[in-house]
Amino acid sequence: MAIEYIKTGVEGLDKILKGGLRKNSAIVVTGAPGTGKTIMALQFIYNGAKDYGENGIYITTEEDMDDLQNYAQNLGMDLMSLEKQKKIFFIQKPISTLRGGIMSMKGLLDAIRKYNVKRVALDSTIFFEYLYPKYNSHVMEYRRHILMFMGQLKKAGVTFLAVSEKSLTDLDNLRYDMVDFVFEGFIVLTRVRKGSYFERVMTVAKMRGQEHSLDIYPINIGKGGVKVLVDQTPFSLVEKQDKI
Repeated sequence: MAIEYIKTGVEGLDKILKGGLRKNSAIVVTGAPGTGKTIMALQFIYNGAKDYGENGIYITTEEDMDDLQNYAQNLGMDLMSLEKQKKIFFIQKPISTLRGGIMSMKGLLDAIRKYNVKRVALDSTIFFEYLYPKYNSHVMEYRRHILMFMGQLKKAGVTFLAVSEKSLTDLDNLRYDMVDFVFEGFIVLTRVRKGSYFERVMTVAKMRGQEHSLDIYPINIGKGGVKVLVDQTPFSLVEKQDKI
């Protein structure tokens, strides 16, 4: 059976992925603060609805909705317009209200069916720690419940993108958490030192079931959001090679 792909909405990324993301897959975008993770998740939802006719839900646990709207507007994304058209939906669940699973899976699935949602973005995976608090000390049960969560989204015809943070983002010494292995795709955003400043870069570490580039690419954040510079090599990495 031929693989069906969807466009990410992130300029340059589909080329790295040899066509886009596998439809109904579950992807995690990870990295240090300030590397563009939230922006990429917003692009996935916003451009999915605007350009590809795929309604989306964005769940935020850490960002205030007004702040998200301002970020997006500064980058040229008119979230409010699509929200008014019922093409994208925002669910704000501050961490302080999550304990005990206040947001039910049934409620989310009902919204997905009602509004014909095809994309869900979660910022961030700390959501799972509060949604399933009694399983946090039981690794296998915790993992099983996350897999069940993603499995239900897959059955509902949803492509799922989640954001997570890494305290250590040296690509040569990257440490993986248990949650990382649950996802089918793993995209890393980080910074590489270039002289007196840092350069943002990206690599696709894993994308199960599809071919993709393993190279490291520089990224820019500006109008439109994150842009992957697929035809460039990070200057910071070139300098490192020259010194070897």
